[in-house]
Amino acid sequence: MRNKEQEFVWQKVIEACMENVKHHFDDIQQAIEFGCYIQPDNYFVSYIFATDAQLETARRSGLTEQINSYHRGQLIKRHYPIEGIKDCTFASQEECDREFGGNWYYYFK
Repeated sequence: MRNKEQEFVWQKVIEACMENVKHHFDDIQQAIEFGCYIQPDNYFVSYIFATDAQLETARRSGLTEQINSYHRGQLIKRHYPIEGIKDCTFASQEECDREFGGNWYYYFK
């Protein structure tokens, strides 16, 4: 049975985590989330860099690993269900614009 109250709590946890990560790491342009709050194990967050070059630099420098670790730590700190705590993903707005006309739904599909 669907628990709307718990779903709302999980939604707030994800939103707070994404905002905290974006404020902590200036290179992140935005955060996108897909999935279903009522099934946190099927949920994911992706942090978006503006350009392909910025994303590649972040990967090479270890910044994406730092962001991922911080992201996971924020979820743990906020008591998100353990089955939903997994690695975040990364992408660039430039690639989404080029390959999918800026449509993130099709990018992740």
